[in-house]
Parts: sequence; structure tokens; C-alpha cells
Amino acid sequence: MKVKDLIKQSYEDLLDLKVTWENVAIIGIAVVVLSAITTPIIGIPVGLLGGAYYIKNEERKDND
Repeated sequence: MKVKDLIKQSYEDLLDLKVTWENVAIIGIAVVVLSAITTPIIGIPVGLLGGAYYIKNEERKDND
């Protein structure tokens, strides 16, 4: 999978994400941790995409 395809898939996952307290908490933690490691300019978008990617992968594993 190319990086461009991975980013596109993560963005689509973020748009399709259900808003629940658990999902908000996971994405919030991902944003805070990645913003602490990198600059907030990079950490916030990467945290959003990474959190959505993680949540969607967990949902896909549960459905299989």
C-alpha cells in the first residue's frame, strides 16, 4: 500500500467515523501524544488520521 493510498483511506475512515465517547477519547489521546512528540502542526492532523485508522481497523477485525 502506498503512503498516498494510506492517507486517503485514513481520511475516509475519519469522515465515516461514528461519534462516541470511546472514539473521541482514542482520537484525543492520539492527537495529544503525537503533538507532544512532534510539533502541533504535524501532530494534530497525523493524530486525527492515525486515530481514525486505528478505530476502523479495530471495527474491521471485529466484523471478520
